[in-house]
Amino acid sequence: MAQLPRLTGIRANAYGPAMGSPQLEELVASFSAWLGLWEGEGRGLWAAEPPFRYRERLNLELVPGRALLRWTQRTEVLESGELSHSEAAFLRLLPDRRVELVLAAPAGYVEVHTGQLNNGLLALRPQTLGATPTARPLRVVQRTLELRHDQLRSAVGIAVGAEATAPHVEAWLQRAPAGA
Repeated sequence: MAQLPRLTGIRANAYGPAMGSPQLEELVASFSAWLGLWEGEGRGLWAAEPPFRYRERLNLELVPGRALLRWTQRTEVLESGELSHSEAAFLRLLPDRRVELVLAAPAGYVEVHTGQLNNGLLALRPQTLGATPTARPLRVVQRTLELRHDQLRSAVGIAVGAEATAPHVEAWLQRAPAGA
């Protein structure tokens, strides 16, 4: 078996501060109100498609001992309950309420965003967008999440081809009851 090359310049703990450290507790505390299952309805805003309504579930859970949130999202057609979209991601929590989002969607995309939590607003700036050869020709995906009074607003804008970035979907989510 071939020996893998030794990697240099990589932090010993790529997940952030050590478990039980004050720095880890501070990073996690900044996002404690965001944790849990969120549910609600949204609407499609993109001019290239007919308007549509959907039901969304977003689960944000802490990875134990890490400055890391696991993000799982599911979108269903409101009328039928049929799955229309899903996402799996990690939100890396950094000092000064900064974050890095690494997200994959089965539509053939991988997104990397950076952002900073500021007064309940998490505006994510796209850094990288990767796509499979058969995916729609997306050029930009922008994401914003805003937590206000136990309601989480999620908005996504996209640019396809040479088009300017435009609103795509927007949802208003409420914290789901325990055990939902």
